[in-house]
Amino acid sequence: MIRARRVVGILVVAACSTDLPAPPSLVETSTGAASSSSAGTGADSTTGDVPVVEVLDVRLDLEIKASIDVTIVRRGLAIEATIDASKGYGVVPGDALVGVGRIDAYPEVGATLYTATFDAPAQAEGPCGDAAVSLALALHHDDDADVIAGGLTAYCGDGVFFGVPVIEPLRISGRM
Repeated sequence: MIRARRVVGILVVAACSTDLPAPPSLVETSTGAASSSSAGTGADSTTGDVPVVEVLDVRLDLEIKASIDVTIVRRGLAIEATIDASKGYGVVPGDALVGVGRIDAYPEVGATLYTATFDAPAQAEGPCGDAAVSLALALHHDDDADVIAGGLTAYCGDGVFFGVPVIEPLRISGRM
C-alpha cells in the first residue's frame, strides 16, 4: 500500500512538472532562407525576402452582438495577429491592433489553437481607466469542423497577460 502511494505520488509530480516541453508549434524551426543574410547589403534577415503566408482571415461574432476581424499571418518564423473589433466593451480600442501570435497544432485530437497577445492604449471610459490594457486572444478550431471559438481576455497594465482579468473574457465564435 505504501509503495503504491509512492508510485502514485511520483507520477503526479512528474505529470505536474513545469519542465515538460510545450506542444509542437506550427512555426518552422529549421534554418532556411529566412535566417541567411545578404552579404554586404546590411539587410535584416527577418525582414528581407520573407514570404508572408496568410493562415487565418475571418470575421467572427464578438459577444453575439458585435463582430471581430481576426487575421493571422506567418512571416518566416514569426506569427503576427491582427484584430479589429466593431465594439470595444471598454477594453478594445476602435483601431486595429497587431500583436505577436502563436499557432499550436494538436494532431492527437485534430485541433489547432491560435493565440496572440496585444498591447492596447488606455480606454478612459473602460474599467482600467488611465492604465494601458493588455489583451490575450485564444481561438480553438477542430480540424474536421468549420466552427472556431474562443475568447479575448483583458488585463489592466502594459504587458500583463496573467492574473485576474479586469472583465469576463469576451466570447468569440463563428464559422471559417
